[in-house]
Amino acid sequence: MKNSILNYSFITLSALFITSCSSDDSSLDTTKPEINLIAPKDHDEFHLGETISIDAILKDNVELGTVKIEIHSAEDGHQHRTANVNWTYDAEEAIPAGKTEHTLSHKVNIPTEGITEGHYHLGLFLIDRAGNQTQSFIEIVVGEDYDHDH
Repeated sequence: MKNSILNYSFITLSALFITSCSSDDSSLDTTKPEINLIAPKDHDEFHLGETISIDAILKDNVELGTVKIEIHSAEDGHQHRTANVNWTYDAEEAIPAGKTEHTLSHKVNIPTEGITEGHYHLGLFLIDRAGNQTQSFIEIVVGEDYDHDH
């Protein structure tokens, strides 16, 4: 009986010691940042040579890191024979240190010629300083009265 009490006491004290000495994970940031895309809106249309104004409110509970802006074709892979190429755009902006909220105002110039007109994905990727990531995608239309008919 005395042996059982000693074993129980040892296990209880060991468990208490281990839990009291574990690292405090409450300071670990595991919350994803937030993107509130203000402009453009889903399915907005733009002409060749126009400027796309990207406006968004970026938030994080601890500290923001970087934002990446990406535009690429949303077509399903079939294309009619053309000399034009699918347009892609990539940019990355570092957000000033210590900020938990940032207003993104980014301008993208659409080429005046040589790109395939049609549907494109516009994506924002937001990463906080802890490495948590979130993304937001919309579809935009680039071209002169683009309508995909066969």
